[in-house]
Amino acid sequence: MAPITTKNVQSPIALDQRRTVITDGVQPLEYFGHWDGLGKASMVNTGSSVMITFTERPYRPFIVGGVLGNKYIFEQLHFHWGTEDGSGCEHTLEGSTYSMEAHAVHYNAKYASFAEAVDKPDGLAVVGFFVQAYGTEDCPAFGKMVAGLRHITQPNARVDIDADCLSWIGMQELNRHYYTYRGSLTTPPYFESVTWLVYKTPVYVSSAQVAAFRQLQACPKDNTKKIVNNFRSVQTPEAPPAVAFVRNNHPAVVLSKL
Repeated sequence: MAPITTKNVQSPIALDQRRTVITDGVQPLEYFGHWDGLGKASMVNTGSSVMITFTERPYRPFIVGGVLGNKYIFEQLHFHWGTEDGSGCEHTLEGSTYSMEAHAVHYNAKYASFAEAVDKPDGLAVVGFFVQAYGTEDCPAFGKMVAGLRHITQPNARVDIDADCLSWIGMQELNRHYYTYRGSLTTPPYFESVTWLVYKTPVYVSSAQVAAFRQLQACPKDNTKKIVNNFRSVQTPEAPPAVAFVRNNHPAVVLSKL
């Protein structure tokens, strides 16, 4: 299946099952290296978000398969959140909002770098994960990142964290059950270069784990200002975008892995 193609679509959008094409028989979306514990992981307070990158690895993590026509190489992961647990995500799902939204940004391997790919129509694939605060029980895998936040309260502060810090992603059923459409970056300059893959099922963490992100200082004018509401509101395209929901994988591929 080729990526859904729609021109002039700004992201995020409101995802609605009633306006979505249910798609079966798609190749599984596969992840390689995102939480294998190799190399070094670094987390930085950018002044507007938290960003995680990897270095000193034998290869960069990548995704392949699904609706993607090529391999896409991991560049960074960052978060969006609000002032309270009831909002903070960028996309909405059936009118619902979640506490946070994490974006794993990848670039098309046909290009030499993220910088070269960022403004190309097929340049980027961004994987979106809803994160929902629920109760007082911490998510241990998510806690590997949260534990480092106290070291990066100031803008531009950086800390090394466990190299398997993204293991919480593996809690999802990653090869299917995601929405996909062609849209844009949600931060300036808003290039319409993104194949979006947004998972339906949220990752559940504690309220305290989400609250830890709200303690980070914003950049740069007022060092007493905290980073909150760093999400773009839902956009309304001139024409409704074509959105697909990948429900089931190709049967032959699934059977081959049994």
